Amino acid sequence: MDDQRPEDATKFAAFPRHSVVPCVCVADPRQQMRTFLAETLQDLGCVTCECADVAELGAELDLRPPDLVVIGLAAGGIEACEMVELLAAKEFDGKMLVLGPRVSPMVAAIRELGAKLGLAMLPLLPTPFSQTDLRNCIAAVLAPNDLPPTQSVNAAEPSPVNTLELWYPNR
Repeated sequence: MDDQRPEDATKFAAFPRHSVVPCVCVADPRQQMRTFLAETLQDLGCVTCECADVAELGAELDLRPPDLVVIGLAAGGIEACEMVELLAAKEFDGKMLVLGPRVSPMVAAIRELGAKLGLAMLPLLPTPFSQTDLRNCIAAVLAPNDLPPTQSVNAAEPSPVNTLELWYPNR
């Protein structure tokens, strides 16, 4: 474990598939896009990992299938097609989100391929987009519907019943 990279610590290992905390894989060859998306998704309460190419995506899918894969089209259609085909070959049962220009034939072709291969596609997130656009696109899909209401607890104040019961999902 001494040779583990610090960035690996934020990957999916601590969270079960389909848990309350959504796991998202950001697949885009551009580091700045992966960083922006990962930070925005983390602000939304997601656990993220990043993949620059098809090989890295395959390794992540083998390690821990995410709830959502976000595919940027910076590398062009061939790389994105290979990612979509890989998701289908690995029988990915999460959601897929494509980022790209609204009127691009390449975007339409990638989305058509994903639908043809039986992948669950989120609506296109057209570029350019803001943090709010991303939040609105994925929040309803990844937000769990069965969460109990949250209450704040101050550990410094004594509890009226002198006990504190903590619950966590075990799915």
